[in-house]
Amino acid sequence: MTSPHPDFAGILKAVRAARQGPVLVLGAVDTGKTTLLRHLASALAARRPVWVVSADAGQAWIGPPTTLARALLLRPPCRWSRLRPERLAFLGATSPAPCLALEAALLVRLATEGIPPGQRVLVDTPGLVTGPPAMELWRRVAKDLRPALVVAIERENELAPVLRPLCAAGARIVTIAPDTRVRARGRNTRTAYREAAFRRYFARAARCWLEAPRVGVVLALTGEPACLDLNRLVSLRDRSGRDLALGLVRSVGPRRIGLLTPLKRPSAVAALATGAIRLDPRTGAEIAPRQPV
Repeated sequence: MTSPHPDFAGILKAVRAARQGPVLVLGAVDTGKTTLLRHLASALAARRPVWVVSADAGQAWIGPPTTLARALLLRPPCRWSRLRPERLAFLGATSPAPCLALEAALLVRLATEGIPPGQRVLVDTPGLVTGPPAMELWRRVAKDLRPALVVAIERENELAPVLRPLCAAGARIVTIAPDTRVRARGRNTRTAYREAAFRRYFARAARCWLEAPRVGVVLALTGEPACLDLNRLVSLRDRSGRDLALGLVRSVGPRRIGLLTPLKRPSAVAALATGAIRLDPRTGAEIAPRQPV
């Protein structure tokens, strides 16, 4: 792992002194949020377990892309790639912009549900921090989450509008400048990261069959009934609505649905939630929508 942020000692002190409640690391794309959070998590885990939440579905690093995920860090890991999700939450998209209410709800759920009292939660947030959609997202998060501390990484006070509702909800705000060693990544680099993550995820997948009449199908972004088509990305859910794993639709018949998924026990699946994208499992690339004839 790279060297910590120049202000790391002060940031860590603020995190340790914060009241009980989640800690958000907030900033625009390519400001070093994930690197800072990993350093904080490693330092905290040296003393006691700490929860980490990856809430950027486009650049997910705990679960696969299109999901938010969390994991419990019991001690500083040698390789972050070996950290396995304790829980997944399927957004169904690679950006929170078209599904702000769902993004906020899933972030709050992962940062609070089932967390034992006294254990710290660090949240790596999406890079949506400017404009009306960002205002709506963080207003919803502030209302339902009430974080203890926000570490705001900003260049020129650009986060002020989204920090107001978080501050009003009782969060302490610690503002720092981006680490000058952080390199900006272009759109192509971010897309390549996502495609590689999908390839790794589906490299462990196998074909399974579900009984069509037994399994309900909904649209993840709205919860409304949905249709399945070839290569549609879906989430496999149990009876409680918990996301178990992702899958790709390979065939749809009147009685059976064929899926490609790494899930070992498909008998636990009670419903499929469809995402907004179709995917090539060999390349991990999104397949463009079919053009009308």
